[in-house]
Amino acid sequence: MSILFDITSRQAKLLDFLSKTEEYLPAKQYADYLNVSERTIFNDLDKLEIFCKKYNLVIDKKQNQGIKLIGDTSSSNGFIQKVITNHKAKERDALSSLERQILIAKWLLINSQTVTYQSLSLDLYISSSSIIKDINRIRSFMDEELQLVSNAKGTRVNGNEIAIQRTIKRFAYYLIEKELNNNSLSTFAHILEPLFDKKIIKAVYDAVIEFLSVMENSISEQYIKSLFISILILTERSYRGFHLTKLPEIQLEGAEYLTNYPLAIEMCSKISSELQFEFTELEHHFLSNQLFAHRIQVKINNKQVEKLISEDIKDMIRGVSRAIEIDLKEDDRLFDSLIYHVFPMIYRLKSAINVYNPLLNEIKNNYGVLFQIIWYSMEKLEKKYDIKLTDDDVAFITIHFQVAIERKNQMSQILVVCQSGLVTSDLIIHRIKNLLPSNIQFRLIAKPLLKSEDLSKVDFIISSVQLEEQTCPVVYVSPLVRDSDLKKIYAYYLKYSSKNRKQEDVVLTPHLISKYINSRYMFINEEVKSKEDCLNKMIQRLEEDQIVKSSFKQSVYERERLGNTIVQGWAAIPHAMSTMANETKISIMTTKQPINWNNETYVSFVILLAVAEEDLNQVRCLLTHLYKIIINSDRLESGQSFKSMTTPEDLIAILLCKDKIQ
Repeated sequence: MSILFDITSRQAKLLDFLSKTEEYLPAKQYADYLNVSERTIFNDLDKLEIFCKKYNLVIDKKQNQGIKLIGDTSSSNGFIQKVITNHKAKERDALSSLERQILIAKWLLINSQTVTYQSLSLDLYISSSSIIKDINRIRSFMDEELQLVSNAKGTRVNGNEIAIQRTIKRFAYYLIEKELNNNSLSTFAHILEPLFDKKIIKAVYDAVIEFLSVMENSISEQYIKSLFISILILTERSYRGFHLTKLPEIQLEGAEYLTNYPLAIEMCSKISSELQFEFTELEHHFLSNQLFAHRIQVKINNKQVEKLISEDIKDMIRGVSRAIEIDLKEDDRLFDSLIYHVFPMIYRLKSAINVYNPLLNEIKNNYGVLFQIIWYSMEKLEKKYDIKLTDDDVAFITIHFQVAIERKNQMSQILVVCQSGLVTSDLIIHRIKNLLPSNIQFRLIAKPLLKSEDLSKVDFIISSVQLEEQTCPVVYVSPLVRDSDLKKIYAYYLKYSSKNRKQEDVVLTPHLISKYINSRYMFINEEVKSKEDCLNKMIQRLEEDQIVKSSFKQSVYERERLGNTIVQGWAAIPHAMSTMANETKISIMTTKQPINWNNETYVSFVILLAVAEEDLNQVRCLLTHLYKIIINSDRLESGQSFKSMTTPEDLIAILLCKDKIQ
C-alpha cells in the first residue's frame, strides 16, 4: 500500500512547514514548531523521504546547517500540493468517524463514485487504517446483492439499483438511531441532511406532508417515516440519473396494490415539478408499490385480502395457541389485526422494504419466549411466500399476540395529564397508541381536575407537567414524546400493569432438563475467539450426532444475518428453522472471555436452539426458564454460582435452583 495513505496529521504539517521554508533550519526548530522531540522529527523525516522520492522531492540534511525540502511542490500531479491544501483546511481534522462514514457513503452509494484509498486519505486527512474501518462499517450494511469491488481505477459499489437503495436505507436508519431526538418526521429530515441534497429533502418532505393532510385514516408514524426515507432515496438517485431498471419479482395473486398508482403519479408529479426532472414509468410503479407496502391505500377490497391469506392467519393463530396453551382461535380482533398487518408485510418483505420497530429490544427482552414461538410458528408463511422475516416484523406481530393474551384479563387504565389536557395529551396518545397493547384505556385529564379524580382503578399516570405527590406511579415525558420516553412508558406498563396479567409459575423438572439439555451439548468457559468459532463448535457437535440436518448451519447464519439474536446485552439465542432439526436439543456455551457478537456488543452466554416442529409446545416451559435466567442477569453475574461454573453439572444445578432466578 502506498506510503501516502499512512501520512499522519503531524507529518502533513511538517511537510507543509518544509514546503514554506526557503533556508536550512535545524531539527530543533521543526520540533519546537510541532511540539515534539527532535527524535520524532527525524523519524517523521525518514518516512516522508520515501514519500517525497515518488514525486521528485528531496529532504536535504546538511550537517551544521539544517534541513530543507528541495523540489517543486506544485508538480507531481498535484499530490503534494493536495496534502498541503488539505492541511490548511483544519476543520477536516475534526471529522468524527461517523462524519467520515457519511461522506464515504454519500460518495459510494448516493453518487456512485469510484474512490481510491489514496483520495480518501487525502480528502479526509486520515490514515489508511481509519479508512479501512470506515469502509468496513459501510460494507456491513450491504447484502449479497451488493458488493464493493476494486480494480486499478479504485473502489466502487457493484449491484442492482434496488440493492443500492436498500443499503442506503439501512445506512439512513443507522444515522437516525444515533440521534436520541428522532421522534418527528421533520427531525428525521434534519438528521438526514448530511447524506442527501437539502432541496431534495424539502421537496419530498413537502409532498409527504401534503399527502398526509388529505388522508382520512390514521397511519402508523413508523410507516410514515419508512415511506419518507424510501421516497427520499428513490428521488435522490433518480435525480442524479441512477434509475431503476427492474422491479422486485413479486407474485401475490389478487393483490390490488395498483389502486395506488394514480396517487403515485400525483406524488411523483409534485416532486419532479419542484426539482425539474422526471421519474421513469418504472419508478411510478415502484412508488405505487411502496405506498401499498406501507399500508397506504386509496381503497382495497378487504374481503378479497381476507380470502387470500385467511387460512394462513388461522394456521398461525392455531400454532401459537397450542404452543402457549392459551386458546386465541376465537379472538376476532386478533384475526383482523393480523390480516391487516400480514398482507402488506408479505408484499413489503418481497420488495425488501424494512420497517424500524423502536421497541424491538424491549419486546424481545420482556416477551422473549413468545417472540421465539412466533418465529417458529411463521415458518410456513415464510416458505409459502418465499420471504425472510426480520426481527422488527416478528416484534410487531408479537405485540398483536401479547395484546390478545392480555385481553383475557382486565383492561389497563392509564391517565394522561398535561397543563391544558388537550393538545399535548393528544400528541402523547398518538405517539404511543400504535406501539403499546391496544387493551389499554387512555383517559385525558387536565392538571387542575386531577385532585378530584378517583385513581383507585388507574395503573399509572403519564404526564408532561410536574405533579404533586400522587397515590399511583407517575412517568414524566417530554411534550414531544421522544423514543426514550416511549421506552420509559413501556417499562412502567410492564411494571405497574403486571397485576392485570396472568403470572405463570414455571415448574422445571429434572426430567424436562435431561430430555432437552445434555452435558454433551454444553460448553463451559470455552476459549473461543469469535462468534463464528462459537457457533461452528456448537453446530458441529449437533451435526456429529445427527441431531440436526446438514442445512441447519446455513439456517442459523441466515437468521443471524436477518436480525440481532442478542438478549439483555450479554447473551445470545441463535436458532434455525424448526424443519432443520431432527430432534430437539438445546446447546449452551459460556465463554471464558466475552466475544464480539455484532459490531458493538459482546456476549458471554450463548443458547443455541435446535427445536423440532413436534416439540415446540413442550420446550416453551424450558425457554421461559432460560429467559428468566437471562433477564435476571445482574443477580447471576454478581453471584458466585454463575462465575464459578466449571462443569455442565454446575449449570444444570443453577437451572434447577429455582430461588436463584425469581
